[in-house]
Amino acid sequence: MRRKTSERLAASARPVTNLASGWYVALPSAELRTGPRRATLFGTAHVAWRGEDGQAHVQGAVCPHAGAALFGGRVVDGTLECPFHRWRFDGSGACVSVPGRRPPARAAVTALPTRECSGYVWVWYGAGPPRYEPPDLPGLDARRFPGIRGFRLADPTRATTRRILENTYDPDHLVALHGLTVAGEARITFPAAGGKALSGAAPGTADGGATAAGGGPEDRCDATLTWPSYRGPLGTVSNAFGLNADEFTLRLRGWASCQEIEYFADGRRLYRMVLAVTPIGEHHSVQHINAAVDADGAGIVGWLRSLVHRAEVQVAARQDLPVFDTLLPGDRHGIYVPGDEAVRRFRRFYQQWVELAQRG
Repeated sequence: MRRKTSERLAASARPVTNLASGWYVALPSAELRTGPRRATLFGTAHVAWRGEDGQAHVQGAVCPHAGAALFGGRVVDGTLECPFHRWRFDGSGACVSVPGRRPPARAAVTALPTRECSGYVWVWYGAGPPRYEPPDLPGLDARRFPGIRGFRLADPTRATTRRILENTYDPDHLVALHGLTVAGEARITFPAAGGKALSGAAPGTADGGATAAGGGPEDRCDATLTWPSYRGPLGTVSNAFGLNADEFTLRLRGWASCQEIEYFADGRRLYRMVLAVTPIGEHHSVQHINAAVDADGAGIVGWLRSLVHRAEVQVAARQDLPVFDTLLPGDRHGIYVPGDEAVRRFRRFYQQWVELAQRG
């Protein structure tokens, strides 16, 4: 059902606006096998394919000769062959073969910068070469990893990339939406020069945005979210499974287009994951989660605890989706309250990367 929804959204995709420059998921690595695949990105049709060496390529899907869709072709001798007149294109996008004649000098398709790691094929959005590398978490691209149980989610949504990612910076919604009753308050802090943690906006900026010394945006907007032990029904269940703790910590490495997240209980890591986005088109996205749950105890107890950690991630993600799908279109700001300082900080950071993409 989710794949059919994603295909329907792709068919009606419009070009994206207000999208930050950065790395986005073109498709999961497992979905790109020997033949070319269609990938609708940023409101435009692209084609993904693998060369003879297994390297992934993502390029414009329209043949410059007669406009045929290249994802209807095939891979031949390490090149992508158009199904209409058999023109062939290499991984750089250049036309390297035309039956019976020399390839026109200007014949080429746009090739997006591409990486493959953490179980995904990533593409860079924005002018110029990539300014950093996508998150690469060992083990997330493997189907089996000793002592770790992994899972993936891919959920179509009408939320924008910024809306999806800023959710991690919103501690208030943990209680309001997810019903986490804790013995105190959730707190989010940001790293600062000299090792002192900052809470809320950074000094000298209206909304807490970070600016690099050279005038460009910082690569990341990292944060640490902490909250005390669970109470109420959730606390009862957590205590029964030995999962409650004095302090829970969520450590976030946040780029403008994706995130690495680690979750700890009293300093013991429970799981790690990548949160990423496929921007299909304006208000049409796919939220991706690739998670690895650490072994938490031995035998049946450890197995049950791992299932609880996995369910925690899945339930939280599925609770967010109905809200995402009913948000007003666009990256609205609304009325801010004191608990929104972290969201405001990320929004300013994100907008700097939008401006970087637009300047290109």
